[in-house]
Amino acid sequence: MNIDIDIDEIKLILSGVRILQDLEVDTIEDIANLVQTAKFSEGQNIVSHGQQGDRLYIIFNGRVEVRIATPGQTQRTIMLKKGSVVGEISLLTNKPYSADIVALTDTTALYLESKQFMQMIELHKSFAETMTNLMSDRMAENGDINQIGKYKLLDRLGEGNMAIVFNAYDSELEREVAIKMLKYELAYESDFLQRFEQEAKIIASLNHPHIVNVIEVINEFSTRFIVMEKLHGDNLWDILNDRGAFTLTEVRDILFQVSSALQYAHGQGDIGIVHRDIKPANIVIDRYGNIKLTDFGISGPPQDTSINIEGTPSYLAPEVINGELVDGRADIYALGVMAFQMLTESLPFTASTLAKLLTMQVQQQPPDIRNFCPDIDDDFADFINQSLEKDPEQRIADWEQIKKLLKPAVKHNSISLQANEMGVVIRLRDTSYQQSAKIINAIQKMLVDDEVNHTIEMQRGDQDS
Repeated sequence: MNIDIDIDEIKLILSGVRILQDLEVDTIEDIANLVQTAKFSEGQNIVSHGQQGDRLYIIFNGRVEVRIATPGQTQRTIMLKKGSVVGEISLLTNKPYSADIVALTDTTALYLESKQFMQMIELHKSFAETMTNLMSDRMAENGDINQIGKYKLLDRLGEGNMAIVFNAYDSELEREVAIKMLKYELAYESDFLQRFEQEAKIIASLNHPHIVNVIEVINEFSTRFIVMEKLHGDNLWDILNDRGAFTLTEVRDILFQVSSALQYAHGQGDIGIVHRDIKPANIVIDRYGNIKLTDFGISGPPQDTSINIEGTPSYLAPEVINGELVDGRADIYALGVMAFQMLTESLPFTASTLAKLLTMQVQQQPPDIRNFCPDIDDDFADFINQSLEKDPEQRIADWEQIKKLLKPAVKHNSISLQANEMGVVIRLRDTSYQQSAKIINAIQKMLVDDEVNHTIEMQRGDQDS
C-alpha cells in the first residue's frame, strides 16, 4: 500500500539514517525517488523470522519492536525508532530474516524492493561502499553471518583498495585461512567482475613456493570471497616503514624470489597471468627470509586499451598510464620501482598531485640509483636502469637475464654454510614447478611449525633459478 509523503520529508528522513548519512545528495535523491511506503497496523509483523528477505525497510513513524528468539535462550527485544533500518543484511546475504519485527502502534515504513536495492549498489559507488562497510562489520561479529562456505570467520584482519580481509578457520582441515571479501563497488562493476570470473580458476591454480596459495573462490552474500593460505610474516612496506632501507644483499634475495614467482605466473595459461600490482605491500616475508607474492586480485592476461588503468600509481608502467597493451613487462617495471624504493626509502618519482606523478612516470627519466646507493654493483644497477625503461620494447624482459643480474652472491651450484648451519640437498628430477611446489610447501610448513630457522632455495639444472 502506497501512502503520499512529501519527497522533501523523505529525503530529510533518509539523510538522518545512520548507515546513509555519508551518502552524496544525488544518491539520497535517487533512493527517495525509488522508495515506496507501506502502513502496518498495531500488532502486525513488518517482517517475520524465517521469511525470505526481499525488502529493506526504513521506519518513518510509529513504534516497532525486534523480537529475537535464540534456541535455548530467552527471547530478546530491541526497540526501533524513526529512521531505523531493517532487512538490509537479508538482502545482501539472500538469507531469511533472523527475527520478527512487530509494529507496536500503527506504523508507516519506507521500503526498497530487492531489485531496487541492488540497482542502487550497482549505480552508486558510495552506496556500495556503505553496504561493504555495513556487511564487513556484521561479518566480524559473533552472529549468524560469520560463515562463508565451510569457513568460520574469526576476526577482521585488514582492508585494501579492493577487499576486506578476514581471519577464518577451516574445521575440516583444522587450519586457519585468510579470506578476502571483494567490495561491493567492484562486485557490481560488470567489466571487472567478468574478468575476475574468467581468471579466477587460473589464479586459484597457481602453485609456486613464492606465490600465496589460493584455495578457492566462493560466490556468496552478493559478492565474491577469495580463500587463501594464512601467511605468517610481515609485508615489505611495513618493514620498510619500521626499520628503513634494506641492504643490497636483502633486496637481491627478495627480488630474486619475486622474479621466480613472476616468471612462473607469466607462463601460466595460454598467454600468461600479469600481476599488475607489484609493490612492497603485496609481498610478505617470514622470519627466515622466504617471501610470498600476494594479492592477485586485479591479475589477468595481457590486456589492451579497453581496460581502465588499475594498480598503484607510483608503480605504474608508462604503457599502463597511456592505455596501451599491458603484459608482463609492466610487472618488471614495478619490480624496478620497488627495488629503488627498498634501497633508498624513496620512490623514483614523487609529486604533489596524481596528474603530475603520472606525467613523470611517462615522460621523466628516473634518477640514477648510484647517486643514492654508491655501493651498488653494476649488475644490480643495470637491472634497475633497464627495468625502468619507458619503452617496454627497450625494457629488460628476459627472466633468465633478470635473475642473472639479481642472483645472490652465493653460488647456486654449491652450498656455502656457516658454522651454525646444516644443509640438506633434495634433487627433484623430471618435475614441474607445480609438482615441486607441493613438496617444498609441505617441507616449509613442517619447518615453520617446529620453529626451525631455515631458508629454501630453488635451482633448476644449469639455470640461475
